[in-house]
Amino acid sequence: MILKFMIVELKRILKRKMSLLTIIAMPVLVVIISLVFMQGYNLQTMKLGIYNEDNSIWSSLIMRFIGTILRQENIVKVSKDYESLLKNGELNAVIVIPKGFASKLYTKQQTHMVFIPSPVDLHLAAAIYNVLDSVLADFQGSAFFDPKVLKYIFTESDYPVPRLTLKNSELKFSDLVSPFIIFFTGILVTVSLASVSTFLDREKNLHEMFLVYNLTWWEYALGKIFAYTVLGASVSFLAYILIGIITDNRMGFTLVFSLIIFNTFLHTSVGFLVSSTSTDKSLANIFGVSVIGLSLFSSGFAIPVSNLPETLKHITMITPVFRTMYALRVFQLEHSIDKGSVILVGIWTLVFFVVSIFSGKFVIRRV
Repeated sequence: MILKFMIVELKRILKRKMSLLTIIAMPVLVVIISLVFMQGYNLQTMKLGIYNEDNSIWSSLIMRFIGTILRQENIVKVSKDYESLLKNGELNAVIVIPKGFASKLYTKQQTHMVFIPSPVDLHLAAAIYNVLDSVLADFQGSAFFDPKVLKYIFTESDYPVPRLTLKNSELKFSDLVSPFIIFFTGILVTVSLASVSTFLDREKNLHEMFLVYNLTWWEYALGKIFAYTVLGASVSFLAYILIGIITDNRMGFTLVFSLIIFNTFLHTSVGFLVSSTSTDKSLANIFGVSVIGLSLFSSGFAIPVSNLPETLKHITMITPVFRTMYALRVFQLEHSIDKGSVILVGIWTLVFFVVSIFSGKFVIRRV
């Protein structure tokens, strides 16, 4: 019975032109817009750590050089235990000046500084990277990075300037924005459609027909949730495929699959809960938009989480949207699964799923 109702619900959704247009266009628009606007973030506020493994005069001068570009008060010298600071959002990024840095400068070899972004506020890390990389590129051909510049006025200008490379050299920042694109497309579709789903039934008096055919409240809720979950997951997977084609980005399929299912189940459940408990369609629309906005802000994509007040920061960092995107970013950067985040998202999903099923009682009522 549940499967039949789910299939009927899917057919009804796909017959509506606006719903079909939303499902097809949403992942394409979000992918394109996000990739374009990702390049436009500015610094605003930032915290950059520098780990100097070389400990030479020239590596110390490089640290001062970076400080003049990004404001010295925002630069901190860190030790080798900087990873915890990145994961907690206390630093937006860390630059590692490797051993042998100065010796390569003296022999005119290309030098590299390793750039490690924080998975918490990716957009600030991207801004730092883009600014520094651009400035360093502009110094190519100048005498600034010639180790003999203090000894001679006229120096050779063919010393290669240091360049930034990500810790995982195969990654680009356009790759690291992928979690937001993949999951937010599913959120937009599931919440926007599911939050008014029961009102469409009421407008056509379908809930009375469901009563005649002895459809129980829990079958009704499960059918609705499963139907919109299929749609949301399909949209997220379409975004995942588009990202792979456009950016040639490779993410762990098993982890992505699990997180997409959790994300769509959770937000479909929230959307259905909003629809079944709201007293009118306008109120349901308002709540639906509020859920989408809350998901956007708690993701850390719109507002830097590390700049929030401590209490609000800790609350944001346990929200399901943040932990979902955080888990995938950690996997991209470190090739390891953050089991704590996955478990927490699973718990959030289970709680909202169970509550939303019981909310079906507000729609399917037998006197």
